[in-house]
Amino acid sequence: MADIVKDLTNYRIKGIERAEIEYYKQLTQTLDRIETQIVALADQQLPRQAGKLIELQSAVAIRPKIKAILDKEYLPFADRVVRKGFGEQAKRVERQFKTIGLIPPEFQELTKGDLALVKNLKQQYYTQFKDVSNNFTRILSDKVYQNTLVGTEFTVLEKELRESINGIYATSSDPAVNRLVDYVKNNRDNPALASRVDSAVKILQSKYARTRVGENMKRYAGQILNDSLRDFDATLNFNKSKDAGLTFVKYYGDVIPTTRDLCRRMISGSLNKRANGLFTIEEIQDIWATRSWSGKKGGNPMIVRGGYNCRHQFSYVNPDWYEEDGDDAVSLIDSKQDTKPAQSIFGDTTSDEKKYLPLAFGTVATNFTRMISKVPKSPYPIGKVKRGAFYRPIDDSVNLSDFNIENNLRARRVFAHEYGHKIDHNMGTILLTDRKLAEKFIPNANKEILGTKLIDDVLDKTKNPKGLQISNSAQTQIMADRINLKDNINVGLTNYTDELIDLRNKIQGKTFDQRLAIRTKFLDDIIESKSFPLNKNELRVLFRERNITYDPMLTETVDYVLAIKNKLVVSRYGKLKKLKLKSGETFTASTREAGTNFDSMFADYVGAISDNAIGYGHKLTYYKRFFSTETAKRGYGEVTYGHSTEAFANFTALSNTDNKEIYSKLMNYYAPETTKIFTELYERSNLL
Repeated sequence: MADIVKDLTNYRIKGIERAEIEYYKQLTQTLDRIETQIVALADQQLPRQAGKLIELQSAVAIRPKIKAILDKEYLPFADRVVRKGFGEQAKRVERQFKTIGLIPPEFQELTKGDLALVKNLKQQYYTQFKDVSNNFTRILSDKVYQNTLVGTEFTVLEKELRESINGIYATSSDPAVNRLVDYVKNNRDNPALASRVDSAVKILQSKYARTRVGENMKRYAGQILNDSLRDFDATLNFNKSKDAGLTFVKYYGDVIPTTRDLCRRMISGSLNKRANGLFTIEEIQDIWATRSWSGKKGGNPMIVRGGYNCRHQFSYVNPDWYEEDGDDAVSLIDSKQDTKPAQSIFGDTTSDEKKYLPLAFGTVATNFTRMISKVPKSPYPIGKVKRGAFYRPIDDSVNLSDFNIENNLRARRVFAHEYGHKIDHNMGTILLTDRKLAEKFIPNANKEILGTKLIDDVLDKTKNPKGLQISNSAQTQIMADRINLKDNINVGLTNYTDELIDLRNKIQGKTFDQRLAIRTKFLDDIIESKSFPLNKNELRVLFRERNITYDPMLTETVDYVLAIKNKLVVSRYGKLKKLKLKSGETFTASTREAGTNFDSMFADYVGAISDNAIGYGHKLTYYKRFFSTETAKRGYGEVTYGHSTEAFANFTALSNTDNKEIYSKLMNYYAPETTKIFTELYERSNLL
């Protein structure tokens, strides 16, 4: 139960963090619109003479129009936060109480009293958002009046209006300023780029007279957004726990460089009076009352926690829950069924599978979970090995070296990958016993390949039944994608090199902000083209997985974007090729050099399909030791059981774990035929 409480609390916290990211992005877009509209309003409504403001009557008359813009743009944003954001978090709190299940049933769901509290909290925080709108209506109107009173240049007023709304992120008529602002905005929280961000800020401060601090709408609205989501969660959780009679708490959340010392000590255990890390509510109130720290907020400590921007939350517990051995765990993912307790959608499973399958495949029914539910449970616990991971068909066992599946994305993908092998082989065995079902299940089952029906090649009765696999259904599609990927290499490497040379020539001898402008436009033009499969935000997500920052000034960023554009992934088997640039100059290159920062499982996906012409993961000797399918083509080799099962396992992992939507786009871009048929195979789980 202790592990379940931890998982549930982290589930709530992650829900808040996702909401904060979503709504902060909306806030940024809202304030940008407000900035544009208010500056345009002032430009149209305020008379000038020789560029200077001259008419106080117009300055006074503009106030209701400023208010109208804020009401039209900002208040709907505030309404979305309190209605949708608070509503979804209320469902997460309810789900926590339902899933724990060890408290009186009448307190597991949101009661009439809880719903009344939710309504009151929505009204309270909406009022706070509205106060910001009213306050900045006054501030912006005063700036118009004061600048008109003294007859300043309109450009001075414009700058003050923009910075009062967006601070350092205000738009400028100078493209160089806007590029630097975007650079700071996108990278301000990345420690790896701190020096470059500081360099950009210094240019803004010295060359463009900008400041990072001051009274601006973005700062205050962002503060309320952050605190309202977290305080709402804390208030509702506290209220329900009090009704349920839970008087002990445990403090949860990440520790980052800016974590306050008090929060750090609460989480690390240095303030604990009990081995299990529990406090009574009275003990928390005493700790908060006898200490001071920067950013501390007044109010109930169970609600305000560490203070402004605090990322931590309390969970209310019963000490009896901490007398168990702590083997239980639950993983929760947001869904349309968010108020329902987690339940098995995987059929008959072992205790290991029950624990790890939800972490890798989620808690909402999909084609993947339906397929898993048809597969027999593993006959053995998951094996522990010193290195790597593997599935063994002969005894249907999954073996891992890293069991930190909850917290380690790589471990999560590896488990899903190995379980993909288990699905692949078990479905082959199941279909072997039912020819009619197999003919329905295997796409184009009776298609002839070198005189053999596809179904007879997939379910080859001369082979050990334990070695059969449904992924061989995709053998012709794998070959079709392989041909395209290998044929593309010469063109891809040539275009990749040409574009790098063009970029290098353009930035040679330029200043920092000039280089930034050139590189930014270079990448934007590629990403915004219709043929490119991902947008910039999706690229940033994939970069974060690899602990890399999307930064136009970094070689890694340019390489990654150009590699995707030209369908390249670094290969350890790339052969040197003599190619010709558009200038006519001859050069030598190979796929050992381009596309070095892809996730290894995606690299393995294209490696299995292309026989390592691009990509990597398994050695060529690995693929060659498997049985061959009937699909072969001169100059492109043969598709072995190794190629198809590795591609299938990688597809399974990338289609289910973190950022699956982004990887689905990439897989479709590089290998559309293979990706399509694997998707179809899982869709046909409804036939089983």
